[in-house]
Amino acid sequence: MAFFYVPDIYQDILSLSIEESKHCIKALRKKEGDTIQLTDGRGGLATAEISSASLTDCIVHIINREIVPPRNGKLHIAVAPTKNSDRMEWFVEKAVEIGIEKISFIICDHSERDKIDLQRLHRIAVSALKQSQTYYLPEMEIVDFKSFIHHQPNNEMEKLIAWCDDNNTEQLSGQVLQNKEVQILIGPEGDFSESEILMAKELNYKEIKLGNRRLRTETAALYCCCVMAAKNN
Repeated sequence: MAFFYVPDIYQDILSLSIEESKHCIKALRKKEGDTIQLTDGRGGLATAEISSASLTDCIVHIINREIVPPRNGKLHIAVAPTKNSDRMEWFVEKAVEIGIEKISFIICDHSERDKIDLQRLHRIAVSALKQSQTYYLPEMEIVDFKSFIHHQPNNEMEKLIAWCDDNNTEQLSGQVLQNKEVQILIGPEGDFSESEILMAKELNYKEIKLGNRRLRTETAALYCCCVMAAKNN
């Protein structure tokens, strides 16, 4: 069934956005009386019937609604933006398809980029949500590393930091993390600075490795998504 994003599905009659209307009526050739599915990106799922098949203002009425439970465990990736913004866009797209609850773009001492277009990344995340037919969009933010690391909740969350240390033998794949809330820090192309690593260790972040190869920043972040998805399935 065709799948669309609507930020608010808790009305009986809804209008799809211009973009979603065009996709529905022109690209997918849906017409009045056809049934489609809507999600709000927060676990809400609705089945709706098209009552007005307009290219600019497709009107639907809700048949039924439900809440899709979140997956077991939660994953929060804190990753330094890469110099090439396309790589972060690729990461966001694939991370949403695989499953992630929060992405923090952290500005580090060795970062080569300190700006992120969050609106564009939101659009990419929405597209990935529809492509994979999932029901939760990740929260996204951009924040300075020091501010970020000192404002994390002191709860049962598992806090991990991945960096290029040949002496570290603790692999992410070997950690017992099923059904836990997990936060993983991924550094920039030049890796975390010594002061950042020390700061993380002082705040009880555990050092881990991501396999036995040196990965690009965006590849490392996606590797974490894949490992955690496998652990929580």
